[in-house]
Amino acid sequence: MIKKVLISLFCATWILSATAQNTIESIRKEYNDVHVWISHMTPGDDGIYGEPPEYFELNVVQNLPATGKHEEKVRMFYGEIESEDDPIYPDHYLRFATAKYNFAAREFYEEYLYDDKGRVMFIYAITPDVELGAVTPYEIRMWFDGERMLRLSVKKLDDPAGYIDIATLSKAKFKEVYSGNSIPEAYSLEANRCKERAKRFLKVFKSIDENTYL
Repeated sequence: MIKKVLISLFCATWILSATAQNTIESIRKEYNDVHVWISHMTPGDDGIYGEPPEYFELNVVQNLPATGKHEEKVRMFYGEIESEDDPIYPDHYLRFATAKYNFAAREFYEEYLYDDKGRVMFIYAITPDVELGAVTPYEIRMWFDGERMLRLSVKKLDDPAGYIDIATLSKAKFKEVYSGNSIPEAYSLEANRCKERAKRFLKVFKSIDENTYL
């Protein structure tokens, strides 16, 4: 009888874990864990790495019509796909991507968190392209459970007059102007652009991963 109860409990636990869904809280934990993992790839004051750095880095420098010099720096951090064959060089999946770039004086910064199935879980972006004709930075956050968006949060820089560049925004104050599980028209262009960027980074990662030496 006890054995049957234990088996039933095990099966119930397995079913729950197999059908577990992302929540905003679980995604925040994943995001924090990834940042801790990445921090270990940065050398400390003694110059020693906690973990060997492993990532793809793409640097683009262009001179664009009307906006001049354009620089884009992308980093893609990856995990290893587990396999029963236990290969020496396992396949990879994109875990986290960052992008920093500019168009003239407009600066952008983005982060994309993925699960091991290639589905975006979280998007964070600093963008000035929300108000037409303005260069006011906004913070956009989106949490996802598969294709379903759990929440969109939009924050606007509280004091645009003090804005210098993205590097100074870590100490700046933003005020929330929207929070909900739908995308209002005012933020649809930027929100949808970021979702498309998330898909494009998966393609870029796959292209690099399949064409490097290993």
